[in-house]
Amino acid sequence: MHRYKLIEYKAGATIEIIKCIPRKYRKENQGGRCRKKTREEMQEANLRQAARKLARKINANFKPGDWHVTLTYRDEPTRGEAKAAIENFVDRMRDRYKRRGFLFKYIFVTEYKSKRIHHHIILNNINDGKKTTADFVREIWKGRGNPKFVPLYDCGEYQGLADYFIKETERTFREDGSPFKQRYSCSRNLIDPPPTRKIMKVKARWEMDPKPRKGYYILSGSLYNGFDKMGYPYQRYVMVKIAPKDSDWELERPKGREHPCRT
Repeated sequence: MHRYKLIEYKAGATIEIIKCIPRKYRKENQGGRCRKKTREEMQEANLRQAARKLARKINANFKPGDWHVTLTYRDEPTRGEAKAAIENFVDRMRDRYKRRGFLFKYIFVTEYKSKRIHHHIILNNINDGKKTTADFVREIWKGRGNPKFVPLYDCGEYQGLADYFIKETERTFREDGSPFKQRYSCSRNLIDPPPTRKIMKVKARWEMDPKPRKGYYILSGSLYNGFDKMGYPYQRYVMVKIAPKDSDWELERPKGREHPCRT
């Protein structure tokens, strides 16, 4: 009889699956300490972990029909001026949503390394019958530059977008003089998908080529079969719902006023 821990993160139309060996059952499994990872390998592992965490947040809070907007500048601002501009933009967007009875949700990053400074921001889309989110963005950013709008993919899975956000800010957020001291900023009304954990008892080890649940497919490139940092078997993959519905995003949200979070 074999035992392993099954960890699941339900985030919108996705389910992230992790299988690993709990500490108290490791004697019945082969394994042992791996060689110590190099500094570069640890940095890469931390980067992947940060991107996975951000992907869960995006997948849980944003869906097809929401926006990925790039805010550029006609006249190049200083870093301090750009920080003030994006914070003003967020405040004014929040006010417009609030006056219409909506919650404003966002995640943004700022890029400036070896390129003109600009912002990427994910926004939940609303329509009050007269104006939409795109109208508000154009009104508030008018005179600064031209916003570029890209709708979020219909699949409801946004790991690629998370990878891009983390990769770009990795180069700058630790630098002296950086106006943004975190990988990304987001509203505190976002859901952080909680994990569910349970111990599985099986006659044989888990399948190296897992099958998706009914109504789902396994995201290409997400399957990893290997070992954890202690040298014990580890598996991870992401399942995506084939036909997601709005109800997949209907989870309880944090209570209280919305404030910015820093990550």
